[in-house]
Amino acid sequence: MELALFIVCAAVAILFALVVVTHPDPVRSVLALVVTFFALAILYVQLAAPLIAALQIIVYAGAILVLFLFVIMLLNAGPEKDTGDRSRLRTIISLLTAAGLGGMIAARAWLNQSTGIEGADNPSSLAAEGSVHAVARVLFDRYLFAFELVSIVLLAALVGALVLTKKEPA
Repeated sequence: MELALFIVCAAVAILFALVVVTHPDPVRSVLALVVTFFALAILYVQLAAPLIAALQIIVYAGAILVLFLFVIMLLNAGPEKDTGDRSRLRTIISLLTAAGLGGMIAARAWLNQSTGIEGADNPSSLAAEGSVHAVARVLFDRYLFAFELVSIVLLAALVGALVLTKKEPA
């Protein structure tokens, strides 16, 4: 039963993440992102990380998405109009982003292999302790690179929302 729920929540998260990226209406993309964050929160609960699940809902679904929605509505963004000249640029940026992400993942795997680090110290002990101090210790020690990468991705998403809502001169 738990495996089935995990698979369903993972599929919902992936499906709605694809909707976020592909939908031309920015408001619907943000609403799809809310569903993605809630599905991820359920996955965190199943992985015995209720603190991270609560932070996922409070911080991301609560604060950051409200900020995104506020920026989109403040700029009066409508659905994206497909212009042929931006399609090529979008493809190039997507390929460069995918190559950069792949390079970072490969560098992290090489770093783990060369230093002998294999994952967290002991995730089961972290889940058993369950304190904010234990999560912060692992987050800012072992996973600092990933934590900073997430902050850069969120900043890029905000800049992307601003670029998508920019009005073309008539």
